[in-house]
Amino acid sequence: MSTAGSQVLFLGELPFWLKISQSIVEAPSSSFKICRAPSLAEALRRLDSEQWQALLLDLSHPSAQELLAARKLHDGLDSVPVVALLPISDPQFQEAAASAGAAVSLVLADVNVASLQHALVTAINTETLRNSSRKVTSMSLSFEQAAVDGRPVSKLDAISHALNNLLCVINANADILSDQLDPSHNATRSVTQIKKATKSAADLMRLLKTP
Repeated sequence: MSTAGSQVLFLGELPFWLKISQSIVEAPSSSFKICRAPSLAEALRRLDSEQWQALLLDLSHPSAQELLAARKLHDGLDSVPVVALLPISDPQFQEAAASAGAAVSLVLADVNVASLQHALVTAINTETLRNSSRKVTSMSLSFEQAAVDGRPVSKLDAISHALNNLLCVINANADILSDQLDPSHNATRSVTQIKKATKSAADLMRLLKTP
């Protein structure tokens, strides 16, 4: 998944914002645009009215739990992946991050350009993979319902349905690897070939189903 021009919202205390601001200064050409919400009300308003690719949330912020509670109750907010920012490396904070459904967590002392970029890419791609899995599940339920309703399902339909599910998962994982690998890494070409192969396989499946 491309992260070019990705908007990220931050809600947290000053120590985190100072480190994040420094990272922004050090990487002015970063694909992420990070904006600070000064209050819980502002964070909720902007999450509800604007498009965000990720949320940087300081779990030590007084309003963090309120935001997480609101996120669970609102479908739109729940789709924005969370990077949990932890003041210290402590099991209690790690548990809180897991309970919050954070895709990844980052400790204050470890915040820099590279770690911030990696955490955001991981969070966004994890959500992409989750969405792909949800689509696969939805397709499976529709397919099963057709069988229950007595609608005719051919052997070709059954096989192509199963293969498409596999291709979705393979492609989503390839996207994650592609974004996490340095362009100069030896494995980059292999991942690109995997993505091309899955696309070709999907095209062939469509041709097989064409009358």
